[in-house]
Amino acid sequence: MLTQGIGTGPYKLVEFVPNDRVVYTRNPDFWNKDLPYLDEITLKVLPDEQARVAALRSAAIDGATFTADVAKTMANDRNLTVLKGLYAAHKEIQFVLKDPKNPWSNVKVRQAINHAINRQDIIDKVFGGDASYSSIIPPGYGDWPLPEADLKGNYLKYDVDKAKGLLQEAGFGSGFEMELQSINPPRYITQAAEVVSEHLKAVGIKANVVPLEIGTFAKNNADGSYPGAQLTARGMRGDPNGYVTEFHPKTPIFATWFEGGFLNEELTKTLDDALLTPDQAKRKALYTRAQQILLTEFPHIPLVQDMKYQVVRSRLKNMYVSYTDFNTGLRESWVEA
Repeated sequence: MLTQGIGTGPYKLVEFVPNDRVVYTRNPDFWNKDLPYLDEITLKVLPDEQARVAALRSAAIDGATFTADVAKTMANDRNLTVLKGLYAAHKEIQFVLKDPKNPWSNVKVRQAINHAINRQDIIDKVFGGDASYSSIIPPGYGDWPLPEADLKGNYLKYDVDKAKGLLQEAGFGSGFEMELQSINPPRYITQAAEVVSEHLKAVGIKANVVPLEIGTFAKNNADGSYPGAQLTARGMRGDPNGYVTEFHPKTPIFATWFEGGFLNEELTKTLDDALLTPDQAKRKALYTRAQQILLTEFPHIPLVQDMKYQVVRSRLKNMYVSYTDFNTGLRESWVEA
């Protein structure tokens, strides 16, 4: 396990106590001599959400991340400020498509699963009504994602009758059983999996939700050993290609997830051309086409992108929710005396 912090960032690691705290101090050698404003930061590990609420209200901490419903309960506290924003960690269902005997190796089955999912129901039940439909490239990532209207009205449209018809065409009209792994914590990933499971039940698919701790889940994901599907979240990528590179046959993860079970030659050529094209308008068109292909083939099924909620004490100024999902606001935030 890594216990030493190295780098050239605004803060230096001075103490790390597993499952308790991480302490940082201002880095005098940071390239921007005016930043950061804070001399020291302690990051407390508080897995229980209600414990975070209590610590924040009692001023034991100055800020924390919360689920949407809990954050909204603190909106009327004049000592607190509720911050929110989109962040690059959309939720999706990931498959391993190497075994042709699995029903989901059939593209019509994957299409059926996609149309059986009511994303608005996920948004309402899991994320307090505050989330957006997500393409392969998440909303908020400039103008690279497909428009939400296209997602709602076409590619990710909720249509139970269409889903049942596709299953019938694929030879699975009577349904089948599969495993759907989730991460717990965070609880909302498992909640989303449970809602998806209810949706799939309506078309005859019994999806058994199996919550796993992050280490086991990540190992299964990395070696492609999960027997059904995983409901997981993506993260920030520095370039649009980062969201689609795994679908290229020359990448290592392609061999783990898709070798022998999924290959689209037009997609491969599109991704190659996009990497070799410096013109941003042309790249935009190519990545649009790549998303259209992926939202037809569905090697993975994107779901929604929720809002990230952080609540801070009012004395902490200039903090914000970063789209990158990192707390970059701590570089420029300051505490009012």
